[in-house]
Amino acid sequence: MTIRKRGSSWYVDICEKGKPRIQKVIKHARTRAQAVKAEAVIRAQMFEKRYGLVEKPECRFDKFVEETFKPHKKLKKSYSSIESICKALSDFFGKYLLSGIDSEMIEKYKQTRISEKTNRGGYRSPLRVNKELQVLSSIFTLALEKKLVDARPKITPFDADGKRVRYLSADEEKRLMAALEGQPWLKNIVTMALHTGMRRGEIFSLQWFDVDLNKGVLNVRQTKSGKDRLVPVNSVVRELLESLPKSSGYVFPSPHSKGRLVDIKVSFNAARASAQIPDFRFHDLRHTAASRMAGAGADAFTLAAIFGWSDIRMALRYAHAMDEAKRRAVEKLAEKRSPREKSVTKEKRQARQPALKR
Repeated sequence: MTIRKRGSSWYVDICEKGKPRIQKVIKHARTRAQAVKAEAVIRAQMFEKRYGLVEKPECRFDKFVEETFKPHKKLKKSYSSIESICKALSDFFGKYLLSGIDSEMIEKYKQTRISEKTNRGGYRSPLRVNKELQVLSSIFTLALEKKLVDARPKITPFDADGKRVRYLSADEEKRLMAALEGQPWLKNIVTMALHTGMRRGEIFSLQWFDVDLNKGVLNVRQTKSGKDRLVPVNSVVRELLESLPKSSGYVFPSPHSKGRLVDIKVSFNAARASAQIPDFRFHDLRHTAASRMAGAGADAFTLAAIFGWSDIRMALRYAHAMDEAKRRAVEKLAEKRSPREKSVTKEKRQARQPALKR
């Protein structure tokens, strides 16, 4: 008997082999006939669920992003970037149901984003649009986990590898430093980036208790990977740090608020333009540092440890500089030979020549 009455309430008790037992009060049922109808509905729902016949609940894109996806990503370090991308995605897809978004719509979004101008009058790079598509893919992955869609739509990113590596030449560095003479606070930050390879945000977040000049290291905590790392201090950085006043907890505080710096893009770009250095970004100072370290003889594993790369292939982008360092190291072996060793080698080579001719 699957339907029973207890007191004034009817309840159903369904037990099938290999399935979890269902015990449920049938609300609002006043007669046995009403309870039987309710039991039939419950069994029909069980059947549909067993054979995948249950329809997916419909949900609008913007509602899912706001109520489910963004809270799901709240603790990620890149949340501010994700939040910005979600706004752009919701502006385009917001009014549509998740189940109604297909590859054709996504392709239209992709082409719209790459062709329309930004607020600053420029155009988005393929890499930027690809980041937005990565977030869109994550949204559909979560929707799939929540059983709101049957499958993820196909998302095809632009063909861009993201391996842009721009170095600052010695002459460009001289011009840039000259352009920064009137802004010593910014010149110090640029010097720090050139001699440590630290990211912009890592420099902004560096505090005095992270500096250990006795051991000659910096403890970099606010990293992209979320893992702390130690960065060695060279003589230039040591001299710079010893010259700085400790007027704030931050090593490189904002010149206005003395708190943490937020951005230097306007000031840096103005100095770069004044120095006539085209196609150069602050992050390229990191590439410059890596290239110079590799050229000085640092191997891929050393670079990965200093720069915080979990994938050693990141360091191999500077293989050309490593190869040049290896050539110099091998050439030094030849330079260290004594004149007598060189003479003996020459005599042996000349002695073999007649034999080769015969």
